[in-house]
Amino acid sequence: KIYNEDCFETIKNKLNKKSIDIVLTSPPYNMTKRKGGVSDSGRYDVYNDWKSEEEYCSWTYELFKNLENVMKDGGVILYNFSYSIENPSLPYKLVVGIEKETNYRLVDTIVWKKRCGIPFPANKYRLSRIFEYVFVFVDKDHINDYTNNRHIKSVSAKTGQSYYDVQYNFIEAANNDGKCSLNQATVSSELVMQLLSMYCNSEAKRIVYDPFMGTGTTAVGCIKYDDGENKIEFLGSEISKEQCDYVMERIEDAKRKWSHKQLTLW
Repeated sequence: KIYNEDCFETIKNKLNKKSIDIVLTSPPYNMTKRKGGVSDSGRYDVYNDWKSEEEYCSWTYELFKNLENVMKDGGVILYNFSYSIENPSLPYKLVVGIEKETNYRLVDTIVWKKRCGIPFPANKYRLSRIFEYVFVFVDKDHINDYTNNRHIKSVSAKTGQSYYDVQYNFIEAANNDGKCSLNQATVSSELVMQLLSMYCNSEAKRIVYDPFMGTGTTAVGCIKYDDGENKIEFLGSEISKEQCDYVMERIEDAKRKWSHKQLTLW
């Protein structure tokens, strides 16, 4: 299901308690606080990416507090976030604040290396950004038993120590799945699929939720990744009606190619 509404409305009134296994999302980065603001940036068709840093941090903490009610025990939040030349320290402030203000703790940081970097070299004092972070958060009571897809490869005969398959905290994936005039800040389904391969254990059906569905990349990644054995279902929230309509068309196309799932726009 894709809900055409603010994610806070969805989380509070539509999602069941302890129903979500994975939150996989890329929120607005709060990077258009420059002359003219959102009217000049054109990053989103509806959302006004124009909060003060204090407002943005408080808004993020409130999101995590609300997610506590719907995440399953051992559920994982995969939070793709980066910075702009206006707020280079914001990702680090957010991580510290989330740990201070909520029950979530950072357990891993994944580096996503994109195919090309931004911005173009028009600023003498800023490097082009070729990577972004994916912060991995879990509830503080489950830092040693959260859902992941690691498997034992060997056990030491001498000590009984288990050794697991190697999964590096480094992903190379496309920047996006193609440009869309409604949203110029999207990720790629290739990134989504690689994250699912790390954290979507296929022993049971997994529910993936994206509170900022945008153009539907998380949903498309779930459809591509679900080969019939992985048993993934997706839920999403998006405030833009035009983007929701775009998502519906995009996912129907993905279903024809990769799946037979039913999709409902609410």
